[in-house]
Amino acid sequence: MRFLVIFFLLFPNNLYAGSITTDAKKAYQERVEFVKKYISTIEENRKTNKKFRGSVVESVSGNLYTMWGSLPQNQLDKQALDSCKKDGGVDCLVRFRTLEKNLKYNRYAKYINSKLSLKVLGEYIKSKKVYSSRGIDFLISKENFKNKKDFFCGQVKSNYEDITNNLIKEISIYPESFLQNSGLKYVMICEKITDKSLGFEPGGLAPGHVDQSPGVFYLNLSVVNEIKDLKAKKNYIRLLFHHEFYHIIDSKLSLMQLDETWEKINKVDYSDDLIKDSTGIDTSVEGFISGYARNNSAEDKAELYAFMIAQHKEFKKAIAKDEILLKKSKLMISRLKSISKEINKNFWKNLN
Repeated sequence: MRFLVIFFLLFPNNLYAGSITTDAKKAYQERVEFVKKYISTIEENRKTNKKFRGSVVESVSGNLYTMWGSLPQNQLDKQALDSCKKDGGVDCLVRFRTLEKNLKYNRYAKYINSKLSLKVLGEYIKSKKVYSSRGIDFLISKENFKNKKDFFCGQVKSNYEDITNNLIKEISIYPESFLQNSGLKYVMICEKITDKSLGFEPGGLAPGHVDQSPGVFYLNLSVVNEIKDLKAKKNYIRLLFHHEFYHIIDSKLSLMQLDETWEKINKVDYSDDLIKDSTGIDTSVEGFISGYARNNSAEDKAELYAFMIAQHKEFKKAIAKDEILLKKSKLMISRLKSISKEINKNFWKNLN
């Protein structure tokens, strides 16, 4: 019997779409190549040994542990898990069983009632459930939380009920099947959100684990409540929610870091400098729905989706004048259909 354990260190697990850099994409490409090599190794060995199997275990930090050989699958899984735990890995989970993805693998956050906390990527945020809507739980932060990556979610002290009501209306437009398969599990309301890696205070965030989202949309009360005009506030919440929601969907599709199919549609490269100003549809640069969409492919998709849902009539006018935006829209719609067949003509018609 032959066995081989491989340890592969990946980049930090808390990734934000706005922080997708060249180095991050390179590291993710290396991860993709690692998995391809794992598959190739099994296929090559199976030419002489049909019982040759493999197992890949991943820790919450993104480290991968591989075991392969002729042992039964459960024993290979156990040895890979043991290697992960021995190395100090947190939340070690089997990701691949031989040539099959482990369908039970996910990095979804989970509310732990005994701790009154939301467990997200190995950390706990003290919080309270205040509402549930169509399988999505709404939480408010009960204590200031700061993780090792300097992500901060402040204890809620301000009024949040009107914001919750607006979010519930936005969630209600979706078919049940789409929500169940989208990856969105929790809305976490924070008094304030900061993250030093972003360089600005966001209205909301949807952090991800490599290419798997924990399914949490974080909302920043301090930014949203600065908007005093009720109509403007409502519109901002709509765009913010659908933008961050797509980051979660993108992670569900495992396309957050690398999406060559999408990027090949562009005629203009993404900006080397961070573009923050984005208050509405801006098609002054061919192929992009807004200025913020020019930052990277993840923001490009999230912006397109947000306007597609929240400002559907204006969105249709914009893509009618831009062939690249039209191609991107068709690709996005086909991907949404892969999540739920109920994202059909009736769904888009109801947005008008």
